[in-house]
Amino acid sequence: MPRQTAWSMSGSMPGLWGYKDFSRMIPLHTDSPLRSTPWMNWLLIGINVAAFVGQGFLPPETEVRLYLRPANLHLYEYFSYAFLHGSLMHLLGNMLFLYVFGNNVNDKMGNFGYLAFYLAGGVIAGVGHVVTGTATPVLGASGAVAAVTGAYMVLFPQSHITLLWWWGLMGTYEIPSIWFILIFFAKDVILQAGAEQSGVAHMAHIWGTLFGFSISLILLLVRLLPRDQADVVAMLSRWNRRRQYRDIVSRGYDPFDPKQKLKNVPVHDPNAARIHDLRGDIADAITAHDLPKASQLYAHLLEIDSSQVLARQAQLDLANQLASQQEYEKAAIAYELFLKHYPKFEQLDQVELMLGLVYARYLNQHVRAKEVLLLAMAKLHGSSELLLAQAELDRIQPMIPSAKPNQT
Repeated sequence: MPRQTAWSMSGSMPGLWGYKDFSRMIPLHTDSPLRSTPWMNWLLIGINVAAFVGQGFLPPETEVRLYLRPANLHLYEYFSYAFLHGSLMHLLGNMLFLYVFGNNVNDKMGNFGYLAFYLAGGVIAGVGHVVTGTATPVLGASGAVAAVTGAYMVLFPQSHITLLWWWGLMGTYEIPSIWFILIFFAKDVILQAGAEQSGVAHMAHIWGTLFGFSISLILLLVRLLPRDQADVVAMLSRWNRRRQYRDIVSRGYDPFDPKQKLKNVPVHDPNAARIHDLRGDIADAITAHDLPKASQLYAHLLEIDSSQVLARQAQLDLANQLASQQEYEKAAIAYELFLKHYPKFEQLDQVELMLGLVYARYLNQHVRAKEVLLLAMAKLHGSSELLLAQAELDRIQPMIPSAKPNQT
């Protein structure tokens, strides 16, 4: 049966303009560090490999029923097609891209969030193929992988990718990852617009990329994904501030003349530049895995503005680091900001327990310690942690003044 493949973005097919050139660009790794092990991405790679092996044992008529067949569509096909591949090279190309880009996206979204995102990306890519009106069946993970690369552009737009590229002589090259992804997106748009029948479901790639980009941007804007200074929202915010500055200067405003006033010019915050620089330095230190330096910089940031909060994992890491360095007042502020800005964190009970211990043992703020420990105990499941929280409550209870009765 004729079919199209949601082809690996690094794959090549004879007779197609550009494919032989693109096949010489093999991504090896990015420079975005991981904060946790991307178990779900590795599991998805394993499932794809296992499914490809299993295809060899399926009767042809059974395998065909797992393709996405627009002419005879079943709901389950929107999921099954994305775990099948047309050849070993098809599989290897997709899994290479998934490994290079998916690890960081998994790290950012968390395991279950990433799984939901990946499956949704495959479904939306399949919808994109179906709505083009073609009756050709399709298979392959590239639509879901394209969603991952679209998300990567939003979450890590300033990262670089190392490529193995042979053009006469083999060598490795480092280029901005966003340009690398955009090259393949442009290729799909060009080939989709062309009349040539390539045997590749380019529309699935296009819809997958657009879905990954747009949904990740929305998740950042509504703060369902942790924000940092390197994501695309932060980049656009910095660009907008520079644009506003250029606009007011072009209208005659002299920022170095304290006596000059200009209508509709926002009040200048003398600490804004310092705060911006410190946040950038903190992000650089975390990227370099230098938590002591990052925590020192964050302590300076809190001295300037005690309401400054970082991305979720960075905020928690630096709060823990400050506590380990016995800077308990700064650690308490960092933990409190974490509780305020990330109330849906899946291990909030551990943060509350740690904050309660800091208040009780080192800051002698027993009233607040009791409040936080009680919040933690309502969520804790480990018996040892519950015993620890209860023991600390029993210890500080005599130190908490009881409320005096009202006098008549």
